[in-house]
Amino acid sequence: SKRMNAAIDRHRGLTRDLDQLTNGAFSSEVKNSFSAARKAGLDEIDWRVPHLIYSKDPKFNEGLDPRFAFEVQQRKLTDGRVLEAELASEAEANWQKSHTTPFPEAQVWSQPGVAFVESVPNYRNEEDVWSKRLDLRTLDEAMRGDVSKPMPRPAVFAEDYENYREGRYVKDDCPIS
Repeated sequence: SKRMNAAIDRHRGLTRDLDQLTNGAFSSEVKNSFSAARKAGLDEIDWRVPHLIYSKDPKFNEGLDPRFAFEVQQRKLTDGRVLEAELASEAEANWQKSHTTPFPEAQVWSQPGVAFVESVPNYRNEEDVWSKRLDLRTLDEAMRGDVSKPMPRPAVFAEDYENYREGRYVKDDCPIS
């Protein structure tokens, strides 16, 4: 182990010396030639971020064995919280280094909403597609009710609804659509 550490230190020292002699060209050339991550454009990625996404996003919990699912999800949640706190503190430290103003706290501004009737002035409740009314009777009324009173006709066309007004439903009135 001591020999290995000594060899690693010696290699790092020689590489540093070569970098100084070549103005950093040696390291970048070695990375360009031998690094699969550099060739794929992945050498600058902080791999904690995809791990955080994997830990926090529930879509990655699919396919877990139900016997272990709860324990695995709890561990992933714990890992996600630790990574999130670590990345947040690192981001705050980087902000403090590059900006003179303090790190802003999360701020949420909510504006009061506008009433629906005010936002859609042409809306009329009686013309609403969802408020189409049919005159129907319950099955019990149909079976035991007054036989002299006829059953309502089934609504096949838009004209069959009580509150139908011509020109309102384009797909019913337009021969092209």
